[in-house]
Amino acid sequence: MATFTTKPLYSYQRGINHNVLITEFESGKEQRKYLGVRARTWTVGFRGTLAKIAEVESFYNDRKGSFEAFTWVPPGTSTAISVRFEENSLSVNHSGSLYAECEVTIREII
Repeated sequence: MATFTTKPLYSYQRGINHNVLITEFESGKEQRKYLGVRARTWTVGFRGTLAKIAEVESFYNDRKGSFEAFTWVPPGTSTAISVRFEENSLSVNHSGSLYAECEVTIREII
């Protein structure tokens, strides 16, 4: 399994989601069932030279978007986890002919 080592160059956003099944009855009452924690997600951005962004693009294309899993060390941790890209498309914004930026969402595989 490949390892994604390119470091984000600016802030990231982490998401923690809980899976709760809510059933509403006609009387107005509701029943809740906790189904467990969902996979964590991280939205990370990369900004830099075209070569730096090409590394991200290449890794993304080699994984065929969200198709193939890989290992990654989330920001603020030291332990690698199994993840995949969440989206099947990647947009790169170019700033002139020297710099570019992109953003990906990475989803933990539970």
